[in-house]
Amino acid sequence: MNQVFQKGRRATIISALLTVLLAVIKGIVGLISGSVVLLGDAVHSAADSLSSFAAWFGLKISQKKPTQKFSYGYYKAENLTAFLISGLIILAGLLIARESVAKFTVVSQLNIPLIAVGAAVVDALVMFTIGSYEMKIGRKINSQSLIADGRESRLHLLSSSLVLIGLLAGWMKIPYLEGIMGLLISLFIFQAGFSSAKDSVFALMDVSPEKEKEDRVKKVLGNIPGVRSFEGLKLRKSGPLIFGEVKVNVGRSLDVKKVQEISEKIEQEIKKKVKSIDSFTVMASSFKAEKQKICLPIEEDKGLDSLMFSHFGRAKKFIFINLEKSQIKDYYVKDNPYQGKEVRAGLNTALLVVKEKVDSVITWEIGPISLHTLRDDLIEVYSASGGSVKEIAKKFAQQSLKPLKEPTKEKL
Repeated sequence: MNQVFQKGRRATIISALLTVLLAVIKGIVGLISGSVVLLGDAVHSAADSLSSFAAWFGLKISQKKPTQKFSYGYYKAENLTAFLISGLIILAGLLIARESVAKFTVVSQLNIPLIAVGAAVVDALVMFTIGSYEMKIGRKINSQSLIADGRESRLHLLSSSLVLIGLLAGWMKIPYLEGIMGLLISLFIFQAGFSSAKDSVFALMDVSPEKEKEDRVKKVLGNIPGVRSFEGLKLRKSGPLIFGEVKVNVGRSLDVKKVQEISEKIEQEIKKKVKSIDSFTVMASSFKAEKQKICLPIEEDKGLDSLMFSHFGRAKKFIFINLEKSQIKDYYVKDNPYQGKEVRAGLNTALLVVKEKVDSVITWEIGPISLHTLRDDLIEVYSASGGSVKEIAKKFAQQSLKPLKEPTKEKL
């Protein structure tokens, strides 16, 4: 995570130094040429450098380790800094609007017009490049203050265009043109300022991040083996980072170790898919799902009246039943092509069942390889001593079957 902040600080330092250099150059040329508009733009660039230093300062504070007083860290300092930068953008817009109104009655006189125009052109190109660089790094590390500063720097292209038009208007003694263009450009600057202010205020109020990131988190949760369902997913932005939490529901027969493994797997996969997530809390609890898919070994297909076969790996067929709210919704039967194999019959049979994406297996006897293969895929295994499929499914729905923790047969 330190690399994220280092990239942000490096970008803001480069931006601030170049902006200060441009401000000095424009100030000197403005004094020599007698151009009020170029001097005003030098002041505007000085404000840009101030916002760049403010962005750097916000990222610097955000990197501080949590303390007893600020146990969640200082990440929101970056959002607060972004809000202050937004104020600078709006202030710059007001200054440009005021100067533009003044230009309705004033025509600038230039002493060194070509040098002044050249300075304005170079300034416009450099500031646009700086802004694009800041926004690229800001989006990469999810830094609001850096994005806000980049927007302001890119908008300097518009204010530089105003300066250029003003210089040309003064050179050619054309009245009103500079003032009209200035008012139009100030509207764009106001839009950027208010947009950045809105983003920073929302982040300070724990706004959820983009829906695309939330969808990626949901996709990860839906693909984690053992997670029956999830609820209460919450994501919030804090500076350039995202914090999240969720409650997941797992099978009721899983032990504490397995539940912990599922929780750790969720956190690892989510952080891998959404790089800006710094912390993700998983609360796991066992429950009875409304929809479940169970599997039972049978010897002869008689539908729900089929009798359960005694051994999992040697069953001729399997019946797969979909339960909804403890009621049988539908079922289907599949042959077991591995029941006659001399070796690895249990392993191949277990893999066959895994492919059907079942939640639970009910059997009388099962070998260690079959049991461990099913449990490794977080399929719950329950014990039943015989009877019809319909009767056993009813007992399962009533939660009267016991989980099978140990194998009952030697490996096949």
